[in-house]
Amino acid sequence: MCFHTSNTKKAIKLENRFVAKFEDIEVYDPYYHLNGFDFGYVYGILQEDQDAIEPLKWGMLPEDYSDAQTFRKKFNTLNARSEKALESHMYREPLKERRCLILADGFFESKQVNGNSYPHFIRYKSYEPFAFAGIYNKHDDGVFTCSILTAEANPYMAEIHNTKKRMPLILDKEYERKWLANSLTDLEINEMIKNCFTKEEFEAYTVSKDVTNSRIKSNRLDILNKVNYQELNTLF
Repeated sequence: MCFHTSNTKKAIKLENRFVAKFEDIEVYDPYYHLNGFDFGYVYGILQEDQDAIEPLKWGMLPEDYSDAQTFRKKFNTLNARSEKALESHMYREPLKERRCLILADGFFESKQVNGNSYPHFIRYKSYEPFAFAGIYNKHDDGVFTCSILTAEANPYMAEIHNTKKRMPLILDKEYERKWLANSLTDLEINEMIKNCFTKEEFEAYTVSKDVTNSRIKSNRLDILNKVNYQELNTLF
């Protein structure tokens, strides 16, 4: 599942790439590593205003739910399984009516080997930013909350995320604006989910285990540095 992301690009880079402007550029705060369980802000483009880049709090809440802390103790909504989202009481309406692009330039997944976990950083070989397929709700205080859709891992991702074998749904560039189109039918949404995954090439490498240690500050430049694990080099 996708619980750790990176978005290091400057605001102007994102604006040019996605042909949208930050509503308030002062709120943009790039990050090397965001742990989803900190429920911080990601940045995205909403179906309702496709010319703007907005901050969205990661971890979708129901529209009418005010006690976020209690809700998040019971439910994990950082990710939504794309195959079942249209059947879900929580996700069906947002998937039909409130889709979004969640902007990033990398994410982290862990590989399990001999009972040990080795985090990997995954990004485009081109280093370009990309968009996760997302859904969102808008709340009375003006805050948006969102979830990233996930799918069954393809062979490349399954080799890394080799336990649950899931991957975030990263949209191919040609599908980004189609994802935001109004009035998509259930059939069209399902067809897009099946066919929209990016055709870009990825690269992945092992990084510090600080990524998965919530007691250590990991939003720092060196968290993206490659770390070699001797035990992985001696497996074969």
